[in-house]
Amino acid sequence: MPAVLRLCLDLNIWCAAFIADRRGRQGTSAQMLTEAVREGHCPLGPVQLIVSWGMLDRLRKVFVHDWRVDPETTDRLIESITRCAALGPDGVGPALTLGGAGLMPLADAEDAHVLDTAIAGDADIVATANIRDFLTRAADVLEPGLLASLQNPKGRRLLIAHPFTMRRWFLAGRIELPPPH
Repeated sequence: MPAVLRLCLDLNIWCAAFIADRRGRQGTSAQMLTEAVREGHCPLGPVQLIVSWGMLDRLRKVFVHDWRVDPETTDRLIESITRCAALGPDGVGPALTLGGAGLMPLADAEDAHVLDTAIAGDADIVATANIRDFLTRAADVLEPGLLASLQNPKGRRLLIAHPFTMRRWFLAGRIELPPPH
């Protein structure tokens, strides 16, 4: 396990946590993940949020334009996420990450930007509810729909984990990878 878990949350995690909060739900996998980055710590150790300004701009668009959340509430959420990144154990604020480099080609430009951000930020894990959309030819599916792995261009392994997988790891207090097949 890394000294600091560098975690990139796909936008669907932030959206799911927001919806759960609005509905009065507690303890969902998405809420567990967003709470970990807000606190800078989880059962796996210290957590550093990896996020980009492009991701935050897209999240703002979803909230304000698509969901009609008032801009003030949205701004507070974006500011909160920005602070989480800047105040994490590594003190890494949102980065300017240019997508479309073609290193990890994906069909969806938004998912490609998230993956580019994770790679540029040297993330250990991308948490997403849509793992299938993050699979490249270079990806190794470890658990269909729940966990994949790929070697990033820097030569490091990047895990792509469903929130349910992350929840399982949090409860176990360790990252448990299935045996190679």
